[in-house]
This record gives sequence, C-alpha cells and structure tokens, in this order.
Amino acid sequence: MTVISRMSRSADLMTGMTRRLGKNLLPTTGAPTPGQAQRARALALRCMSCEDPVGCAALQDTMMHLDGPPRFCRNGQTLMALPDA
Repeated sequence: MTVISRMSRSADLMTGMTRRLGKNLLPTTGAPTPGQAQRARALALRCMSCEDPVGCAALQDTMMHLDGPPRFCRNGQTLMALPDA
C-alpha cells in the first residue's frame, strides 16, 4: 500500500471515528482555520501508525455511534476533547 493510500485510509477512518463519537473535527461551514487544518493533518498522520486499522474499520462498519474510541486508538483522548457536533 502506498503512503498516499495509507494516508487516505487513515483520514477516512479518523473522520468516521469522529462522526461516530459525535465530535466536530472541522467546522461544518466555511473553510477551516490553519490551526484546525494542522490538527486534522496531525491526527491523520497519527492514525497511520494504528496497530489495528482493520479492527477500526470493522468497528465502524458495525457501529454508527460510539460512546468512546477503542482502546487501541492513538487519537482517542484528542478526539474526545473535540467539541460536540
């Protein structure tokens, strides 16, 4: 898998996890600020080093809402600190 495809998959998983946790990663209207864009990029990069992307994808395929991230989520604490959607 190429770096670009891994980054894309990680961004999709991170976005899906954010949605399932009911959090806002980026503003729903207007362009993100540079700080918001940097945070999203940093989270996606951290997600690329996930120990279980297959498990994360399977969890997201079966659950539309989560009360918290899985224990193996490297972004778990940061995602939970985001504002609610």
